[in-house]
This record gives sequence, structure tokens and C-alpha cells, in this order.
Amino acid sequence: MGTPLEFGIRAWDGSTAGAGSGSTLVLRDPRAVRRMLWRPGQLGAARAFVAGDCDIEGDLVAVMRQLGSVLGASWPDLGSAALASLRTGLDRRILGPPVARPSAEVRRYRGARAVRHHYDVGDEFYRLVLGAPMVYSCAYWPGGEQTGYGLAEAQRAKLDLVCRKLDLRPGMRLLDLGCGWGSLLLHAARHYGVEGVGVTLARNQARLASQRIEEAGLENRVQVRLQDYRAVQDGPFDAVASIEMTHHLSRSGQREHAAALARLVVPGGRVLSHELCVLPNGRELMRSPFMLRYPHPDLRLGTVGRSALLAERSGLELLDVENLREHFVPTLRGWLANLEQNREQATALVGYQTVAVWRLFFAVGLLSFEAGLASVQHLVYTRPRPVGRHVFTAQPSGYRRPQTSDDPAGTPPY
Repeated sequence: MGTPLEFGIRAWDGSTAGAGSGSTLVLRDPRAVRRMLWRPGQLGAARAFVAGDCDIEGDLVAVMRQLGSVLGASWPDLGSAALASLRTGLDRRILGPPVARPSAEVRRYRGARAVRHHYDVGDEFYRLVLGAPMVYSCAYWPGGEQTGYGLAEAQRAKLDLVCRKLDLRPGMRLLDLGCGWGSLLLHAARHYGVEGVGVTLARNQARLASQRIEEAGLENRVQVRLQDYRAVQDGPFDAVASIEMTHHLSRSGQREHAAALARLVVPGGRVLSHELCVLPNGRELMRSPFMLRYPHPDLRLGTVGRSALLAERSGLELLDVENLREHFVPTLRGWLANLEQNREQATALVGYQTVAVWRLFFAVGLLSFEAGLASVQHLVYTRPRPVGRHVFTAQPSGYRRPQTSDDPAGTPPY
């Protein structure tokens, strides 16, 4: 690798290299090396990890951080390293024909099938990873991580932030596109007195969200549908939220999404689009073979500029933009810690390969947001009222308030 390693390496024959203490990259089988030589780079390494031919004991993120730095070296250095590895493989007689792909690997596809691939893993699996709030999007730490919030409190703070940005009031109707397990609807109904509709393409989410709503006694005020957002016809709504769903959409789908936001909100109403966006130095995320063949076969990150432009062309007026990228790093760290802590139970639920995919997914995501390759954007819009009837004065700081002991973010778990 051409540089001192901060972690150790242990091979199937007991031989070791690298640091003598700390985390360890374990090569359990010669197939790990064979996979990497037949498909050099990210995909070969990912296949070895998912199949269980290699693993990382200790700090998964720290090992991957240095591996990513090493693999980002110049091509001549990588080329000479590859030749040296090939000679070693020949000498050790570990080379052979290509190894079959892990069963968890999929082809790239879009639409409902891709959504279900990612979200219909199993509600119990997600409960282990996400915790009590069951919120699968970037959390929010008011004042930063030093506030002492745990992941659950930070997720509730995010839900409350969304409600304040939408300026929700009792009696309003809220539409939640890609509503997940209904956590935003539940929070808005309990703390802001709204009525709401959520839509999702994931069967598991729709079923559990409806169950949670019924258990909360809110079925007369809130409902979740297994429905494409483009098929919603009972609008317009007083407020519309779209939380981390645009990365599932193609470029034309993102245009349709912006048009739907404008169509589904009343004049003077607010829209919040919470989006994962690619930054200029993160274009390689769009071509990540691991992302496209394992967790996100439909991954398509837009840019904050294009999102705002599409919304304005659809008739919305941009009020406020906030970048939550620094909040996604501790969010992903929390999800990964939950998965590592509950790995044995998660493996019993969904199998070794699925757990390996998600461990790798959270680690890759954490490092990507940490390095500034992608961002999380809160874009707040309004649909302007007819000219002559109302002049809207934007007050982007109006949803902010000092954190107090009676803040909804500190309410008991769901």
C-alpha cells in the first residue's frame, strides 16, 4: 500500500501485517484476494466484505477512512501495487477463476422496485438501527453535538424543526411525501394539532405506520397510503413535506417532484423539501458501484441549485435554505453504532449479507458526508398568493426559537 498502516491485517493462514494493535482487517479466505484482483477497486472489495470473505474488527470507519485515502493515490502507484499483488498471488497459488457474486448484489433498477429493495428489509431490522423514533433521515442537534442530545432526541428535534419551518397550526392539513413509518405525521398531529396524509411505496412502511397511528388513537386525523405521490388527488394541502426522497428520482422524476409540490400546496402554504445533494467534488458518488449494486440501485443525487431552479419554474418561491451536512455525520454514526451493537440479532433477522451491506453503507455514507462529497439541504418554499391580494414577507428566522425545557424535542419517546 506504500504507507504505514494504522490498522492490522490478519490473513487466513495466520500471517499478519500492519499495526500490532487496534482495528484489524481480516482476510478470512483466499477468495477475498481473488475477488479484488478480478474486480479491482470498490466493487471487488465490497463483494469480499458482503460475502464474508473479509471483515473489519474494531473501528470500521477508521479502517475504511485510511483505505479510502490509500486507494485515492495516483494510478501509477496503484498500478505497481496491483502488479506486486498479482505476483504475490501467483507465488502463493491463491489465484483462480472469478468467484460468484454475493446473492445480495442486484442490478440497477428504479421506481417502486428499487424503493422496496431498500425499505422493505423488515421493520424489526429498522427498529434495531433507528431506535424508538423510527426516523430514517438526517437528525438535528440544536447548537451542535455538544448539547448532549442522543440520536432519539436529535430526531425529535428534527421533526420539530420541520414543523416550525412549515409554520404548522391547529386544523391545517399536512401532506408527507415518502412518509416512512409516519413519525413526522405523528409528531405534527400530537404537538401542532394538524390533520395529515402520508404516502409511501414501501409496503412494510405503510403497514407499520398505519399500526402506529391506530395505537396513538389518531386514525381519525392522520392516515398513510401505499401510493405514488403523483397519484395524490385530494389536495391542495396547507403544507407539504418531502423528506429524503428525491435521491430515488431520475432527472425527469425530479422535475415531476417539483411540479407536484407546487400543485399540492395551497397559495400561501409552505413546502419543505429535505434533500440529499451532491457537491462539486462528490460526483463519483453517482457512479459508486457499491451504492448502485447493493443499497441504492436508483441513487440519483441532485444539486441544491437545480432543485431550487426546478421549484421556481414550477411556481414556488424559495424562502430559506439550510445545509444540515454536519448533522448527518453523527446521525450515520449513531445508526452504525446501533447496528454494530445489535449485529447478532440483526443477522438472525435478515441474514449476514444484508447486515454487511448496511454496515458498509453507513460507513461509506459517513465518510462521504464527512469529506464534503454530499450535503443535506432543507429548502423551504411558498406558493405565492395571487398578485394584488397579498404580499408575502419572508421571515426565514421565524421558525427558530431558544431551546427550553418544554421544547417538543425533549418529549418522551413515541
